[in-house]
Amino acid sequence: MKHKYGIHYAVWGNEWDVDMKERIRLAAEAGFDNLEVTPPDYVPAMDIEKMNDLKKCAGAYGVEMSWCIGFPKEYDMASEDSAIRRKGIEYTKHMLEAIHMLDGKILSGILYSSWPYDFSNLPDKERTWELALASVRECVKTAEDYGIVYAIEMVNRFEQFVLNSVEEGLRFIGQVDSPNCRLLLDMFHMGIEETSTPDAIRKAGKSLAHLHVCQNNREIPAPCDNVPWDAVGQAVKDIGYEGRIVMEPFVIKGGPVGRDVNIWRNLMADVSQEHISAELKKGLHYIQDIFG
Repeated sequence: MKHKYGIHYAVWGNEWDVDMKERIRLAAEAGFDNLEVTPPDYVPAMDIEKMNDLKKCAGAYGVEMSWCIGFPKEYDMASEDSAIRRKGIEYTKHMLEAIHMLDGKILSGILYSSWPYDFSNLPDKERTWELALASVRECVKTAEDYGIVYAIEMVNRFEQFVLNSVEEGLRFIGQVDSPNCRLLLDMFHMGIEETSTPDAIRKAGKSLAHLHVCQNNREIPAPCDNVPWDAVGQAVKDIGYEGRIVMEPFVIKGGPVGRDVNIWRNLMADVSQEHISAELKKGLHYIQDIFG
């Protein structure tokens, strides 16, 4: 079994809007063959020259890009406002078109509502579920047309409310009823919502399309009493998962990233790019030993 090992582009800073070509270089230099990125901010404008330039850069470094996003409120595909839902659906279709043009194979994340969710009003889960389901059913047809996996992420209750557990994720994609609609599992969120991360992975089984890994507190993977790494690795092997394994640590406070993922202190004493890259190399070697 040979996985592609990836890293989320935002680990080297606390901004979502960065020079993606620089992050491609940093990922390659740290030994990764995949970089997880947010779909480019020039969709739906579809700047072909920029997309070709980014694709050329990734190819030169031998780095595959995978795509992950959480929608802002103005694109909430489960909003009570039908105009907002329509904006989210059309934006998603544009993203899928752009990802196809960039030779992408997967779009993952909170692809059904908004993130992080605004809990100022008590949400109606059942109603929101149905609105999300109708929107995803429409979007996944475009994913099917382009041969792109549409990987639904379950996140913890403090960030979203529609889909928190693997059981809910399986029920949701079963109702979507598309071979392209599968699951993204994230070890940080599973550590909050699941009684057993290894059992949750086994429950996902063949529906697992993408895996995010990190420490229980979002640090870079390393031996840790709070994470049953060997058992997680065995669960991944038990289900025959051969997809991407992407590190998603967030370690720098402040900025839009720190605000959105609630990082209120630096999780490393030295948060220079050089030190983060050195630690990522160690983390990569560790997870390669765990997952094979």
